[in-house]
Amino acid sequence: MPALHALIVVDPQVDFCPGGALAVANGDSIMPHINAMMPSFDKVFITQDWHPEDHSSFASQHEGAVAYSMIDMAYGSQTLWPDHCIAGSVGADFHPDLNTDYAAAIIRKGMNSMVDSYSAFFENDQTTTTGLGDLLRAHDRRITIDEIQRKVAEHYN
Repeated sequence: MPALHALIVVDPQVDFCPGGALAVANGDSIMPHINAMMPSFDKVFITQDWHPEDHSSFASQHEGAVAYSMIDMAYGSQTLWPDHCIAGSVGADFHPDLNTDYAAAIIRKGMNSMVDSYSAFFENDQTTTTGLGDLLRAHDRRITIDEIQRKVAEHYN
């Protein structure tokens, strides 16, 4: 059996695109490229930041704090962010140019108000999984989370 070739699309949301609460310059320009890539993969998984309004990573939840300052949390240092990707808000929606039809699953993360989540695989406490590793293993039993993380790390180096 050939190896599963999966595309993991991380947080392609309105709040991370121009005009959003935590915008990445030209973040919207990648959507057509993502859409074009999807058909060439066996499975597509999309992550979605999905924070409660009182998320502890929001500067608004800490009196006198400003966005982009640092605080200590139980799991380590935490950047305080502007409120973003609040569950059910327009900012939490996927960018309208993203085609989600190919998604085998959408993995919502950052839902625990006390723990932030940058990784597609683990919340920042490095204990709580997002479920993505389990989904990938369900589609290809030979893969392990360590192998996935190694391959992702190699991709970015």
